[in-house]
Amino acid sequence: MKTKITIITMVALFMVAAPLLAVSAYDPDSNVVYAQVAEPFVGTSVRAMGMGGAGLGVKGYHDSFLINPANLTKSGFKFTFPSVTVIAYSPKAILESGAIEDFEEGTDDSMISGAQKFLATIKKGYGDVLTTDVSTTLTIGSFGLSLQAQERLMSYKTGADMMSTNLIAQVTTAATAGLGFRIGIVPEKISIDLGLTAQAVYKAYYEAQSASSITDMMAEDDPDIEGTFIGSTPLIAGYALPISAGINVNFPAGLTLSVAAKNFNGNYKMTTYNSVNDWAYEVLGDRLTDDADVTPSSSILEDEWTIESDWRLDAGLTWVPDIGSLVRPVLAVDVVDITSMGGLQGDDLKRAFFEQTRLGASVRLLSILDVRGGISQGYKSIGAGLDLLIFHIDAAYSIQEYGASIGDKPIDALSLRFSLLSR
Repeated sequence: MKTKITIITMVALFMVAAPLLAVSAYDPDSNVVYAQVAEPFVGTSVRAMGMGGAGLGVKGYHDSFLINPANLTKSGFKFTFPSVTVIAYSPKAILESGAIEDFEEGTDDSMISGAQKFLATIKKGYGDVLTTDVSTTLTIGSFGLSLQAQERLMSYKTGADMMSTNLIAQVTTAATAGLGFRIGIVPEKISIDLGLTAQAVYKAYYEAQSASSITDMMAEDDPDIEGTFIGSTPLIAGYALPISAGINVNFPAGLTLSVAAKNFNGNYKMTTYNSVNDWAYEVLGDRLTDDADVTPSSSILEDEWTIESDWRLDAGLTWVPDIGSLVRPVLAVDVVDITSMGGLQGDDLKRAFFEQTRLGASVRLLSILDVRGGISQGYKSIGAGLDLLIFHIDAAYSIQEYGASIGDKPIDALSLRFSLLSR
């Protein structure tokens, strides 16, 4: 009798404890494949990429307040619609691989060959493949509003073998509202700009797709793309409501000292759905397809769980000397994620400071051309911007380190941005 009571007690305790111990298979805290999905949402700034990632105190652009809320103060009227940005990673390796020529050929064998060559360009560890941003931004006086959507294709490769590659597709939407105001300290000489932004961010990402599943699909005569990516691949989706604040201290001679605290309350509340079809049913009230073959019996695989996303503190010094209207130079030095250096000493502190420092310069010529350059983690970047009436084009070539230390896994990226109306 005592044995039965003991067994029943153990079963009851397990039933109570099991939900508390349950861990999502798609949680970046427990599954290394999804580590990159925990990164805070940051819309792409081709301008900043061309300047080595620096620009915390650079004002006057439609997206300046998205980098530092204090830049919103007295920003005036700016409106962009639309703004489209595309970033292609490892462009040199892809061009040299011959994958594009195979894809253009279009035969079954060439498509498989192209997929294999493309996957072979992806290096071990974490990386990015392609990012696309679409946004519209409005500022009036010291008030700003931005609507953004971003598609990001990420990679995680466990070894040297091409077939160990995993691809994770993520889509993020964000609505950002901000407000800034100025405090005069010494008239016409020293002032303080304060800014605050609040975001509503919705993130969704697919279950990772292995290299073998991708090549197998390319090999099929009539691949069931709808059945795979709409009806049977798990989708993880959720929201966060982060808040960011910034301060600019403006000095004479065009000097600005900036500090920005970003991503407070940035944790995501996530839900795992059986498929995009079932996500649409639960969130939008209607499935995307009525095909019985792609309609699972239960919509939700896992109820709400949390992705933790830390806040960070950045600081920067910007110099914009006033030497006339024909030439407008900008010099910027930023140090990102200062709090992570707390407790470090000696060589560790020097290494962290070097890795987290961004240097950038920009020269605006005749109000139509920007020439940019920068250094981030020892890697150089270059960029340019061209303004033709209401048409604006920005380009940048940069390198980002994805490894644990500088030199482990640098990935180059080519970025292009097109927008109308305000620059």
